[in-house]
Amino acid sequence: MSDDKEKKFVYKHVFEDMRNFCCDDLLRGPVEKHFGVFWQVDLYKDEYDGIIAHFKCESFQTGDWSINTTYDLFVNGKPFRIGKNFGFGQSRSPYDRWDLFKNDIQKYGIDDSATFEVCVKIDKMTGLFRDFDDYFAKESSDVVLTVGDHKFHVYKNYLSLHSTYFKSLFSANFAESEKSIIELKDIDPKEFHTFLGIIYGFLVVEESNVEHLLKLADFFDAKIVMERCEQFLMKISINDFVDKFQLSLKYKLDNLKNKCLSEMNKNTDFARLAPWNCNEYSAEIWKELYLKAVSSLK
Repeated sequence: MSDDKEKKFVYKHVFEDMRNFCCDDLLRGPVEKHFGVFWQVDLYKDEYDGIIAHFKCESFQTGDWSINTTYDLFVNGKPFRIGKNFGFGQSRSPYDRWDLFKNDIQKYGIDDSATFEVCVKIDKMTGLFRDFDDYFAKESSDVVLTVGDHKFHVYKNYLSLHSTYFKSLFSANFAESEKSIIELKDIDPKEFHTFLGIIYGFLVVEESNVEHLLKLADFFDAKIVMERCEQFLMKISINDFVDKFQLSLKYKLDNLKNKCLSEMNKNTDFARLAPWNCNEYSAEIWKELYLKAVSSLK
């Protein structure tokens, strides 16, 4: 859609089984993608029998971005917020919050189910928003990967260069090689968007996505994504030392593992480095940890 046209969409979801919605429970609505951004509503039951609802806007673009919106919220068809102005962004809040108090539960007829409908008009978007389902992506692709209800238009040869999984999938040995649309199952669309963004070079590894990226890089055998995750954990991440070490072993990140081992000293909490299941570490790793622990006592 061109910039001179209004950007509007409706997010609507029916939350079921509300009678069994108990204190501290969390219900998540589906993730929907509109105008290159992911949107979601979730509900949380508080200790006072009220409901805290969050309307989330999540973009994975690098650099500063912002989205100014005007929206109407309806709960079970009744107006709850009309003409609400709210700005999402990199340096702003990632969500708007709605509080439905105990008396609101009856007022809005929330019983077995609750329908939340948000009619959104995007007033202004700043920043570079890259998508895999826009005009430009469609023009430069030769296959569509579907993840749930989300479509990702990609170029086979480029993806094959960075992932042996896709190289095999697109080869003549697989029936999928002749398909123009290929479904990927059991994959989170937001995580897959970030994964592709790393490969295409317009997203960066961050604390919030590094573990998801490692999981997908391992599954799709994407060396470049694995390397960028390792570089992030070695040079930028403020993640816990123990977490880094365990990730290095789980995903065979030898450079990160060696860095962690070299930094172990008398202040290292070796007890926390031990996994619940001793079989998670090889005999070689146990030996290295033992020698490090002994040397730190000298």
